[in-house]
Amino acid sequence: MKHLRHFVLLLLLVFSCQFLIAQIKTANRLYAQLKYNKAIPFYLKTINGKKGEYKKEATIKLADCYRLTNNHNLAVEWYEKAKVYIDSDLEVALNYGIVLRTMGRYNEASKYFEQYLAGNPENIEAKHYKDYCLQIEEWLKLPESAVYKNEKILNSKYSDFSPIPYKNGLVIVSDRMVDQLDNHNYSWTGNGYLDLYFSWHNDEGNLTTPVILSKTFNQSFHDGPVCFSPDWETAYITRTSKEKRYKKDSLQTHYSFITVVDLNQSKKNEKPFACNNREYSVGHASISPDGKTLIFASGNNNGFGASDLYMCKIKDGEWTEPENLGANINTFGKEYFPFLASETTLYFASDGHMGYGGLDIFVSEFKNGQWQKPVNLKAPINSSYDDFAIMFLNFDSGYFSSDRPGGLGSDDIYNYTNFKLIPNP
Repeated sequence: MKHLRHFVLLLLLVFSCQFLIAQIKTANRLYAQLKYNKAIPFYLKTINGKKGEYKKEATIKLADCYRLTNNHNLAVEWYEKAKVYIDSDLEVALNYGIVLRTMGRYNEASKYFEQYLAGNPENIEAKHYKDYCLQIEEWLKLPESAVYKNEKILNSKYSDFSPIPYKNGLVIVSDRMVDQLDNHNYSWTGNGYLDLYFSWHNDEGNLTTPVILSKTFNQSFHDGPVCFSPDWETAYITRTSKEKRYKKDSLQTHYSFITVVDLNQSKKNEKPFACNNREYSVGHASISPDGKTLIFASGNNNGFGASDLYMCKIKDGEWTEPENLGANINTFGKEYFPFLASETTLYFASDGHMGYGGLDIFVSEFKNGQWQKPVNLKAPINSSYDDFAIMFLNFDSGYFSSDRPGGLGSDDIYNYTNFKLIPNP
């Protein structure tokens, strides 16, 4: 009987080990496929198991999953547990610093950037973020640049962002999953795929609850953001391909591209944007009020950072070869969500320029043949969280998007008024 009991205990131990090995393998496979939301429960099961050899890997990657899905509070909780591994994995210090900066905890963030730099003294990202944490103290004393409020009618408990004028209303991007087009989830976030929705002004001049647009605008994968030609007859829609491609690190990923849709035809008529490239993502188009200039974001490997802004112009009825906007605009980080308020005034989001944390919104003027160094729009339009996708209805009011706390969902659309540009200290 004693031997039988030992055999049963040994068998349970073997099954337990095999179970944990299966959990970490599944978690890592999902993580490698960018399916962070799906990987989370498998990492949690691994950490709760008794086999300690996988605990380090699972703890670090669980913290990363929460960071990459913008669950800032849980990211801080798990990086706090993962920091015991910093000596053997300095990336923990860098990523913990990034999350703390996003939370507005600048002094703490600075210490982790400094710790990372001790082992990686030439890292540009950590150098800049540490400096930004020190410089931000003066910015926090500045007057507010605008008055803002949550545009609740446009928002849901999901992600809603990038409003753009269209005829008598606004088109927005959302993953709120209220239509049969969204019959399965996006594994990165656990929400639905992005679709384009329309909110029109009623007889009282108020915006209405957004409704999903037709298949002219939406396909079965991600759709949006979008911009429109000045005559409303052409849409430039950012979409994500179901087809996957390989990057240099062998990670298999989808890529984004811009589809040009002719809205003046009775039948669906669309074509790829001339600057699309299967080797990297292209998206977030913005067209100038005269329809002659288009700026978009791209992950072109020849750029300055992870995503740069490029410009092309109409010549003889065709778009010219894209031109990088240069080092005044593009950084080591990501530049996204351009908005051409005029042919010479560009608003965009960046996490590489001096700011409060996450993505901040900036403005640059085109003078003397080049885009000038951008100016941060300051608080409260910008916060330590992601702030992006601004648009102007007139010279001092419009909308922007943010994932700051207090919203209805993960990203919300905000209305702002009385905007004034405040110079840097």
